[in-house]
Amino acid sequence: MQDQQQKKPFAIVMATDDKAAFAAGCALLSLKENSPRLFKKADIIIYYQNLSQQNRKALRSIGRVFFKDYRLNFSTSAIRTIRRYSQLTLARYECFFLLKEYRQILWLDSDILVKKELINILKFKKAGFAIAHDDNIIACNFAKPVRGFDMLRRNFNAGVLLFSENMANPIKIGAWCYQQTKMLAPILIWADQGVLNLALQKFAIKPAILPRKFNSHPVLSPIKTGNTLILHAMGDYKFWDNYPLPEWDKFYNQWLGLGGAEVTIQNYNKKYLLMFKFKLFLEKVPFIWWFFQKVLKIKFALSNKKIIKKQRLRR
Repeated sequence: MQDQQQKKPFAIVMATDDKAAFAAGCALLSLKENSPRLFKKADIIIYYQNLSQQNRKALRSIGRVFFKDYRLNFSTSAIRTIRRYSQLTLARYECFFLLKEYRQILWLDSDILVKKELINILKFKKAGFAIAHDDNIIACNFAKPVRGFDMLRRNFNAGVLLFSENMANPIKIGAWCYQQTKMLAPILIWADQGVLNLALQKFAIKPAILPRKFNSHPVLSPIKTGNTLILHAMGDYKFWDNYPLPEWDKFYNQWLGLGGAEVTIQNYNKKYLLMFKFKLFLEKVPFIWWFFQKVLKIKFALSNKKIIKKQRLRR
């Protein structure tokens, strides 16, 4: 193993292809402007598939960027979300292996907007792994229960992950994640997220819990938009179609100015656009905002109850 003294201090890891390069570019530009202290510390590692020289050049102009070709040795055709998105969602498993080279690693999904300085996230290193909850249960990641695991535990969202050298057996965990993804492919919904939640149980990992402000959905989070550090448009609907923000538009224009390719993914839904605007309005009215938070709790309780009934899980 590489000597501890030779390890580099910190890397930010992302993944993209040509379809999502504009999103990765905007995410990095928001990080560079709104979290300069963290950005200056980081090597930026981007795993890629089918990424043009045009987009590589634009990404490389943002910071200290290193590209790594991403290839799998097994088929992912049975995994529904990978068919809809990309194999690159599994590249976050590579962070386990990168701990041979770095003391700390921050994984960021590309559908994020960094709003404030993130340097304090590095304090969550003692446990070896840090991650934020959402309001689902683990079973939401699977079409049916996985035997031997507690599917009723609260789900962790995989969009923002902090790895540190304090983690025990990272190579073994990373290899297990790939193995389980291959084995569970027919029942995986949110593939990597589900497997990572199982890995926490399998290896008895007690992660540091990141506050929700480090990973907050534009609509479905109980955190006000203005209080978030990372706004994460997880799921099907994104900043570039249903969650319009002048901040994101600014970074998109910067991305185009660097020569990056235009938006290629559109999934417009008026319902989600109206929900986003309505939440922004509610955040300004304290009592109504409190009521909205209660409604969100009920919404997820009902959603989880439906999953429990469908999968015949027992509390």
